[in-house]
Amino acid sequence: MPTESIADLLERARAARDAGALAEGRELSRRAWDLAMQGGGPTDRAESGFLLCLFHYRLGALSELLELGPEVLVTMASPGRRANRADLLRWMSLAGCETGRFETALRCANDACSLAQELGDKRQLALSLTTLGACFERMGDPWQAERLMNDALRVAREAEDPFSQLVTLNNLCAVCIGAFYVLRGGDEPADATAALRRALVHAREARSLLAHFTDPFFSVFVEGNLGEVLLHLGNTDEARQLLDGALQRGLEQGYEAQVWRIRCSVCELMLAQGQAREAHAALAVLLADMAGRDPRSTLIRVHHALYRACRALGLTDEALLHFEEHDKLERRRATNQLVAQSQLFVTRVEAEQSRLQAERARLEAQVERSRAATFQADAQRDQLTGLGNRRHLDHRLPMLLEVARKQQMPLTVALIDLDHFKRINDRFGHPIGDKVLIEMAHKLRENTRSGDVLARIGGEEFLIVFAAMPAAQALEVCERLRTRVQQHAWQAIADGLTVTLSVGVAHAPPYELAPLFEQADRAMYRAKQGGRNRVAVA
Repeated sequence: MPTESIADLLERARAARDAGALAEGRELSRRAWDLAMQGGGPTDRAESGFLLCLFHYRLGALSELLELGPEVLVTMASPGRRANRADLLRWMSLAGCETGRFETALRCANDACSLAQELGDKRQLALSLTTLGACFERMGDPWQAERLMNDALRVAREAEDPFSQLVTLNNLCAVCIGAFYVLRGGDEPADATAALRRALVHAREARSLLAHFTDPFFSVFVEGNLGEVLLHLGNTDEARQLLDGALQRGLEQGYEAQVWRIRCSVCELMLAQGQAREAHAALAVLLADMAGRDPRSTLIRVHHALYRACRALGLTDEALLHFEEHDKLERRRATNQLVAQSQLFVTRVEAEQSRLQAERARLEAQVERSRAATFQADAQRDQLTGLGNRRHLDHRLPMLLEVARKQQMPLTVALIDLDHFKRINDRFGHPIGDKVLIEMAHKLRENTRSGDVLARIGGEEFLIVFAAMPAAQALEVCERLRTRVQQHAWQAIADGLTVTLSVGVAHAPPYELAPLFEQADRAMYRAKQGGRNRVAVA
């Protein structure tokens, strides 16, 4: 048998990629990679590694991609490889999202965004922002994800690039579906339906772009998502047609991870049509097929669907088992979200030094109205400022405190009170007072991390909880916030208007809200008694 050459293997692997023969292409690129690592040059290692990662990604071999990816990234240090490096970082981020490895996902997404900025490539920036949004969606925060992806869609439209528009629209659809799963069964069913309506608009537009592409990979994703949306909107006939077609193409191409998601949608369609027994059997087979793999978000859906099927069939014990498994996976995802964000996100003020945050700050004004509308739909948000309310605190703080206590991480509570706010209302009127509160909320967002808890807890009182931030740094953020509020051009709102604030800061331990709040409250009143416009520490 003649000796294989790296060049020949790579040529055949590319041909297999173009023909959609993914399993064959993966085997060829794996052999090329092995040879390149034994004695090939830098170009051989970079090209064979990149191709092998692409095949892993397309085939849904996400754990293999995450294992190989860091080694391949090392081969792409040269300036000529930066575009491929950005692509690989995005694939690794999405793989991390699907498998629940959020620290890896966030790190890779941020690196991809920074690289896109260095390249000055709007297409890559749109794709990278979309990937960052996908991280938040998979971590259970579809609102932040939707905001980021709307930014990405604007950039993609500016670039007039069908590929980045298709990817962003498809991911926006997935994010809105994620919001539906969070909201369904809650107090406001109209909010869940509204999320599906937004998803439908994005999915229809994405499907209109499929004519630009011959690769079945895109049609499987787009039509699988569209079928999922139509299923939950009650359009079962069109949903069945789309899901069956996407499933068939996915099976033919070997898109394992996407096939699992579509199979789950088909089972949910059976449930919607009253076929609980058939759905139960199909879901049990799907769960067995997924055993030993880690498609975390699909696994959560499968257990939820099995819980519903078992309830419909009167299988109480089995229903409880799937409910508990679903709940455990959701809690693990929430915990991973907190840990990942606390470890990887610095304050927004510090992050402004990075190119990504500068871009996001520029885009934020354009999506502010949309974000406020989204937050108002959330029962945990204060309607005036868009910040969390007391219900939001009750939801977020137990998890934050538990994570901090178990890992012995720092945690800081800052209680903020606007000085002489009653005088502002009396002198300038309540509409001006409302504008002050809204601007104050904006200042809080600017000077805190995405994972910090922000809430309006009274008329002019606000609360910040800094998780996994050293006490000295939390105090510095509060002092910086106080200075920026004092120096803000309040005269633009009303002539003669000035605003200052007093802050009381308390550090854990103890890892309990009541004593921390009491300590912060006492410190805040010391700041008032000391002349206001200052930060006091318990």
